[in-house]
Amino acid sequence: MLDSPTVSPWRTTVRKTRSCMEPPLSDRASETLGSASILRSSVRLRPESKWEGVAMKRGAWGVIAVVIALAGLGIFSVQRLEGSAPILVTDEKVVLGPKGWNLIIDLEDHDSGPRSLQVRLLDQSGSRSLAEKSFPGGSLAGGDSEASRQHFELHLDPADLRVPDGTATLVISARDWSWRDGFAGNRSELSIPVLVDTRPPQVALVSGLTYIKRGGSAAAVYRLGEATAQDGVRVDDIFYPGFPHPSGEEDLRVALFAVPVEASEQPSIRVVAVDSAGNEGQVRFPARVQQRIFQQSEIEIGEPFVERVATPLAHTAGLPEGDPAETFQGVNEILRGRNETTIREELAKAPLGDRRWTGAFRQLPGSAVMSRFAELRNYSLAGQPVSQARHYGFDLASTAHAPITAAAAGRVVFAEDLGIYGLCVLVDHGLGLSSLYAHLSEIDVEPGDDIEGGAILGHSGATGLAGGDHLHFAVLVGGTYVNPMEWWDPKWVRSHIDVRLKPPRS
Repeated sequence: MLDSPTVSPWRTTVRKTRSCMEPPLSDRASETLGSASILRSSVRLRPESKWEGVAMKRGAWGVIAVVIALAGLGIFSVQRLEGSAPILVTDEKVVLGPKGWNLIIDLEDHDSGPRSLQVRLLDQSGSRSLAEKSFPGGSLAGGDSEASRQHFELHLDPADLRVPDGTATLVISARDWSWRDGFAGNRSELSIPVLVDTRPPQVALVSGLTYIKRGGSAAAVYRLGEATAQDGVRVDDIFYPGFPHPSGEEDLRVALFAVPVEASEQPSIRVVAVDSAGNEGQVRFPARVQQRIFQQSEIEIGEPFVERVATPLAHTAGLPEGDPAETFQGVNEILRGRNETTIREELAKAPLGDRRWTGAFRQLPGSAVMSRFAELRNYSLAGQPVSQARHYGFDLASTAHAPITAAAAGRVVFAEDLGIYGLCVLVDHGLGLSSLYAHLSEIDVEPGDDIEGGAILGHSGATGLAGGDHLHFAVLVGGTYVNPMEWWDPKWVRSHIDVRLKPPRS
């Protein structure tokens, strides 16, 4: 049985591993049976080893999965534990006056997203919350990515807040959805100084009763009880700024003003002062307005004039050029309006705060006045009305290409072509007083030049909307045209202006 073919394969296997020293047969049979038993045992164990490998592989993959999960959790935790605080942007200071203050707050957080915003006021009575706002999000996912920027507006009214005049502090704080600070989030805080001022500045008149003609000028002298953001004289809705008085006396101010030709029949004239909080103090200025009648004139224009003078101006300005009546109307009204806006903008850029002129203005030597101040000119073409404009200033006739001199000392603020005015020069004489020189053939000065009275500005010509060689001369107070005749009159200047610019009597 030991040599039975049924066991020969196992025996063959054993034989292949036996040594040359074979033991006795009985031993060999025993060995063979033992080996077969061992091999059978091995055969029985092979299926179990296969499943163990699978289990080991599954265990390895499980470990890897746990590691990856832990790593992902770690990365997620690092992101959620970001330490960038929300960004707050708002006003550097707040001044609470009678009109209140519109507080604008911009909040930004691109990491975890904004979570909350709080505004508190600290004043003499303690601390109080003015506003609180929460933004969408959660501790796990953070804030809404589309809501990373927030805009917040809050109107502060001192009457509603019942806060006394004085100083206070606005505390603006914000948090995000970070896990920092025990899941409370990163925090930003701003402290904004607040000035509460609801009392109007005090204004005291120094100058007395003043007589002023419609289209004329005057001066007001007054004292201020505190520093102001703006002060001057208001005539109806037109404001004329005040300047330090030439005497140099502290808190003493002077404002040149005008009663415009188009002012109401009984214009309101008040000295006003506005502080940084928007409080306005005012006092009625004692003035008697003397009425004037302004003449009208009828001017017939021809097509050759329109073609030669108005059409080039319309072309340059981008206005209609076809129909002669439409062309002239566009130049005389639309372009004129643009030019007047430019004049006021140039004069308002940096007005001189000191007086540059002395005494009366000087009329162009050897010139004759060929027009009336503020006359209303009615233009017609082929007997039909086409346009209308008020002519401020005087047309002065002299020799062709006559030297044009400055009426008084000052600073050149404009010197270039200006539509209907042609080559034009504007001179600032200080305290809101200026003069205009138009239709020049050439200009000999530049903006920024400080000039003396009588200095040559250029030469007369017929540029712009002009029918011949002449000087158009005008005087302005603030942005209002006034009668140059007053400023040419030494007696009027002494009694209405110079007396107000001297140190006041104690």
